[in-house]
Amino acid sequence: MLFAGTSGFSYSSWKGGFYPRSLSGPKMLRYYSERLNGLEVNGSFYRTTPESTLLKWAAETPEGFRFCMKANRGLTYSAEAFDKVGLARLFSQRISLLGERLGPVLLQFPPTRQKNVALLESLLSALERPAAAEFRHESWFDEDTYRVLREHRGALVVTDEEKWPRAPLVALGSVAYFRLRRGYTTRALDPWIEQVRSAIATHDEVHVYFKHYSASPALARRLLRLATPAPVSG
Repeated sequence: MLFAGTSGFSYSSWKGGFYPRSLSGPKMLRYYSERLNGLEVNGSFYRTTPESTLLKWAAETPEGFRFCMKANRGLTYSAEAFDKVGLARLFSQRISLLGERLGPVLLQFPPTRQKNVALLESLLSALERPAAAEFRHESWFDEDTYRVLREHRGALVVTDEEKWPRAPLVALGSVAYFRLRRGYTTRALDPWIEQVRSAIATHDEVHVYFKHYSASPALARRLLRLATPAPVSG
């Protein structure tokens, strides 16, 4: 199953393009979820999403829709003495209100944090749900990290961003996760469509999220159309 979308959805600059000009803010998510089937929520990185908002999101979206919540920055960006494990448990408990709409948690590590397998293990254990880990320091890309992700049904995020190292596409379990952070022409997107097709063949779930440029919803829709295998007839 391929889930594709953008990082965020509530952008007034998308009106007159992806959204109709007259569409009000409260109606954006429903409109979005009728055209795309995945959403990466970055706001949860900075602040706790209210329970009422999570319940509203779950009620407004169809059964096949998935939210990938970005874990609070305290889990990976805070000082050593901070209670990261405690926050991970609270974060996981809160987002569980999304129920079956909840996809893997996006767990982003800053470029200043080098490989710390014990930290990764403790966070994945506390979250108690599949997570996709994005590492911004090359020291993480080794078998020790992959073993921990594999044990926790996690994924290694493949990020296309000029200033960050690109992780290899390593099949660790049932989930693959891509973050496509550039502006793409149709031709520039084609190699990624092929990579996503390959990932679909070897994973149960593939998640692909584009940066919140105005052209990104159209790119995500193109990806869904071209990378999703055609149903078998007969």
